[in-house]
Amino acid sequence: MTMMNHGQPDSSAIVPVLLRLSPEAEWKELLTAIELSLKAQHSVSEFACGLGLKKAVSGYSLHVVPVALYAWLRHPGDFRAALISILECGGDTYTAGAILGALAGVSGGRNSIPAEWLNALWEWPRSRSVVEQIAACLAEQKSSGQAHGPVRFCWPGLILRNLLFLAVVLVHGFRRLLPPY
Repeated sequence: MTMMNHGQPDSSAIVPVLLRLSPEAEWKELLTAIELSLKAQHSVSEFACGLGLKKAVSGYSLHVVPVALYAWLRHPGDFRAALISILECGGDTYTAGAILGALAGVSGGRNSIPAEWLNALWEWPRSRSVVEQIAACLAEQKSSGQAHGPVRFCWPGLILRNLLFLAVVLVHGFRRLLPPY
């Protein structure tokens, strides 16, 4: 993928590559809309509205992918601004954020994620260090071409954690059955 300085996306090089991915007219129209909106410096919300997604971005691939691509190209090197702009669109923010995160990760790596976000990650037993081990293992597998097996972590902890969350959800659900609900 063609990038500008420091791994940032260059829309003038990326859009032509994306155009070659599919001969579908709708895909080509969406990429043209991305180019035109980038030139006009529309916000991500304005771009989404231009696609007819005024209320929210759906999980339909021809809705969510162009919005994620646009946010990535509109805010090169600024994952925080790009993610916030996608969240402001509403709708299927999980999918849009995941696509944007993948794009930002490819172009900017871990350094593109705000440090305070990384430092706030906590999901025992799958800690930040476990995620970093998985990433290192995947990178090693990619470069060596050899499978390295699973990354080990305290998997029984997942059972305990999930039982706790189940209890919280059940208590909340039963509480909603009582007045004043």
